[in-house]
Amino acid sequence: MSTVMDDASFQDASLRLLSGGEAEFGVHIAYENLYKSIVFLAAIFVGGKVASNYLLMPSLVGEILVGVALGPMALDYVYNPEAFVMLGEIGLILLVIEAGIDIDLSTLKLIGARGVTIAIIGSILPIALGIGIAFAMGNDVVASIAAGSAFGPTSLGIAMNILRTAKIINTPVGQMIVAAAVIDDMIALVVLSQLRSLTGDVTVKGILIPIISALLFLVLGGYIAIFVLPQFLNKFVFAKIESEHKRGYYALGILFAMLLGLMPATYYSEASFLMGAFVAGLTFCTNVDAHHAFVDQWKRMMSWLLRIFFAASIGFQVPVKDFADMKIIVHGLLFTLALLGKLAVGFLVPNFSTNARFTGLHLRDVLVVGFSMAAEGEFAFVIAVFGFDNGLIGKDLYSSIVLAILLSTIIAPFLLRMTISHYNKITERQIKEAEEIEFNRKMELGGAADSENINEQLLDGISNNTTVFLCVQTQSDAGWGLLPKLMGATARLNLEVIDHRSWNPRGVNTTLMNEIYAKDVIQHSEIDGVDVALDNRLKEIQTIVLEVFNQPNAKAKVSRWIPGVVQEMHEEIVEENGVVTKRMTSTVTRKGSSISDLIAKEAEQKLEKKKEQ
Repeated sequence: MSTVMDDASFQDASLRLLSGGEAEFGVHIAYENLYKSIVFLAAIFVGGKVASNYLLMPSLVGEILVGVALGPMALDYVYNPEAFVMLGEIGLILLVIEAGIDIDLSTLKLIGARGVTIAIIGSILPIALGIGIAFAMGNDVVASIAAGSAFGPTSLGIAMNILRTAKIINTPVGQMIVAAAVIDDMIALVVLSQLRSLTGDVTVKGILIPIISALLFLVLGGYIAIFVLPQFLNKFVFAKIESEHKRGYYALGILFAMLLGLMPATYYSEASFLMGAFVAGLTFCTNVDAHHAFVDQWKRMMSWLLRIFFAASIGFQVPVKDFADMKIIVHGLLFTLALLGKLAVGFLVPNFSTNARFTGLHLRDVLVVGFSMAAEGEFAFVIAVFGFDNGLIGKDLYSSIVLAILLSTIIAPFLLRMTISHYNKITERQIKEAEEIEFNRKMELGGAADSENINEQLLDGISNNTTVFLCVQTQSDAGWGLLPKLMGATARLNLEVIDHRSWNPRGVNTTLMNEIYAKDVIQHSEIDGVDVALDNRLKEIQTIVLEVFNQPNAKAKVSRWIPGVVQEMHEEIVEENGVVTKRMTSTVTRKGSSISDLIAKEAEQKLEKKKEQ
């Protein structure tokens, strides 16, 4: 018998070699293939960091581009791409579980009907526009519905990174964006289930069953997950476990046991199996121990699996060569118009400022909400890939949709970051508006409205006790639509809000805490005096705030806040043109700084410290 191996036999044998060893059984990987896998993982990590740190784009853009370049559609460098796609899908399941665990029921209550309306319209309107655009391109009804459905979801992760950096998350607008994005995810799961009904022969029964199944799991299953199962588990399981650490791990065990049951239950009932993952996570949205255990055990692994999801599950299926086709590019640009539906919902945002509607800070809130909602992400790609894999949309249409989604992940975050940066400067000027108005008289007489004059005007108002700074602290139950009502009250009271944050623990019926720093103008007479006028104003604000809450146990404390800048004020004697006068000054005026800006920064620092406590 010959002992010489031919080329084919040698290649087969080499696949069983690792680090020079050889075996006749088991599963082994060749060194070259292992090395390629490590290179791919390293490239994903570097690509994401380059995109986020240097190109100011979401990291998923860099990860997708790495997957496109190294995947089957381009260089075909990655060994066993199906394995990486599977790992990415596991990451997606963990992401959906986290979406369920992370739902803050109190926040959903606080944003009220307006926030829910923004979320629903923010999903339905882009879908409708996407369907109309696809149909206008000559696609049939089924393909148009599948194409339009990809433009409904909102990527909370993309917006969260920017909003967290800008310290907007705990503001009323930030809470509204978070809640709206969460509701969008729920709608996306229902839409994904509905698309299954369009595969194969379309019948009334085939359309109704997936929708009814998805809604039953979401509504009825969600009710059981929120109001029934937590009470049962707390009473019969967690109450018997003394260690918080162990309670978290028991909760994770129960969560994954539910996942193993709910995924096939939703799949075989013709809903999306992701709905099962969501409901399993939703069961523990009020369980702090489960939340901490999930983050502790799975967060870092999930971040890697999601990198693989974007690079492999999405990147491997991006037909990059088709992007050279002008028809694909034009259609992709046209599909981005569907995102106008996301931008439009920004105009539904309540006016939390003292500005006229759609001007000043209210226009900022409108744009921040619109651009945050316009950032497509994980679920948009999932829906597009589902439509393509199941034959609902063709390759050219799929390519155009993917291009539009990629553009949204680049353009929307850029515009969001630019809007926040631009309006941060406007916010600083907004604080000075009252002083500038008062100083207009001097300008008409030939004066110069420089920063020193504005500081002097503010200092004069403070020294005369006509300009005061207030701190409003509230504690109440987290009721339906409380945040918009509270901000409406501050506007009616003509308080110039410098900064506002809200906090609430996880749970269904929780306590809401607000802290607002504001500037106010006090009018007082010689008879009453400053102290009486200020005391009356504080009582007026407290009364109106408590009326807004309309809760017997609600508490509101309104006190005068004296910023550190104000504490450093002192009187100095100035001689100008032979005239000796007394005026108030502060050390900051000597440094050329704006007192208003420093007060705003001090309020922000106090609120950030409060959040960390």
